[in-house]
Amino acid sequence: MPLWLVVGGADTGGIKVRHGQELSSASYDERLSHDAEVEQLELHGTRLHYRKVKGTGPPEGWVSLRAGGKDLLVQRSHGRIEKGAVGVQSRDFLTNTELEVVGPAAGYTHRWAVNIDSWEPEGGAEGTEFQFLLQLIKEKNERNKVLRFVYFADQKRALISRLLVRQACASALKKTNFDDIEIKRTKGSKPFLAYPLCPEDEAPNWNVNCSHEGKWVVCASESHVIAGIDVAEMRRTNNKGQTIDFHNVYRGSLTDKEWEYVKAHGPCQDKEYEAFSRFWSAKEAFVKARGDGIQYPLHQAEFHWAPLEGYEPGTAFQGDVHIEGTHSPKWRFVQYRMPGDSPHWTTVGRGPITSIVDAHGEFTKTLRKPQEHFSDHEWHSHLQSYSPHFDVLPIGALVPQDYMAGYIEAGGTPFP
Repeated sequence: MPLWLVVGGADTGGIKVRHGQELSSASYDERLSHDAEVEQLELHGTRLHYRKVKGTGPPEGWVSLRAGGKDLLVQRSHGRIEKGAVGVQSRDFLTNTELEVVGPAAGYTHRWAVNIDSWEPEGGAEGTEFQFLLQLIKEKNERNKVLRFVYFADQKRALISRLLVRQACASALKKTNFDDIEIKRTKGSKPFLAYPLCPEDEAPNWNVNCSHEGKWVVCASESHVIAGIDVAEMRRTNNKGQTIDFHNVYRGSLTDKEWEYVKAHGPCQDKEYEAFSRFWSAKEAFVKARGDGIQYPLHQAEFHWAPLEGYEPGTAFQGDVHIEGTHSPKWRFVQYRMPGDSPHWTTVGRGPITSIVDAHGEFTKTLRKPQEHFSDHEWHSHLQSYSPHFDVLPIGALVPQDYMAGYIEAGGTPFP
């Protein structure tokens, strides 16, 4: 397996090592020393699972190849540093092949979020940065949909949602551009990767879903199960500033038990609306995973919740769904309260392939492991596998490395 040299951490006593691939996993007290040499066990994007060969530090663990725009490790070779190395002086035994960042990290299971309120590109929709990003979407009809919105905030949401989907595809495919990536939509407007497909042995049913509301645009993808996602803003007023009478407007959308749960959070209307928003977000994630959207009779799906371990009380839940009164064990939902003072709830749903509504059949043709090929144990393991928390991304993280120089020239902030 390839060998890597630690070139970072000279001023910090080495680089941080974690027990698992996720950046949220626990870290070792001891750092991996500068100039240590390690053997590659696994490589997932910019996360390296290593076994130590020389130096001091944990004998095995997970480290990042880059941080703060600088290389922490580079691959050993008898050649040279290839063009593109960052933060490393030329040395005749180093190389830096294929270290370009593909999204925030290459992989198949993504949980990404972008705060559009924190992005105010100069010149708005007519500015060079916005127009550069818009041109990364090669489908003219998709670009036109972005500009069809009247308000700039809506244009930002539409643009970022499309870039998230494409960058998730590029990340899964380990590509540094969007050039040959083909995105299509189902009749119900669900986006999907039509070509090229991910490796069948690793991600036979890879799919992605996106949602936006308020200040958040969110994205989720899965390798085997179907993904649906929705973010709901807890704002009880419409665009005209009028208070929404959600009890009457959405009376038929929740079941009697769900309404009981909502009313139990009263008498404060804002608290009731927050409880309602959690159900609404879950129902939207459910129908977006299916692909039929609001045509589905929402009152037929009833959600039951339990706290998600490892999070502050009242900030994260896991749940299941009862369809027409019958528990559906092939579905699982995870729900998070998004960070910040402006409350939003985001729900990710995982579901079975047999629930897909795809009138034209193009999406289902991209799914190469049918439901009947999963054993009950295998399906349960995918359903209950770790669902990552959301990484909040800057706009630059949505730009593939092949386009980064142009993005910087257009006024954008580079990533990483």
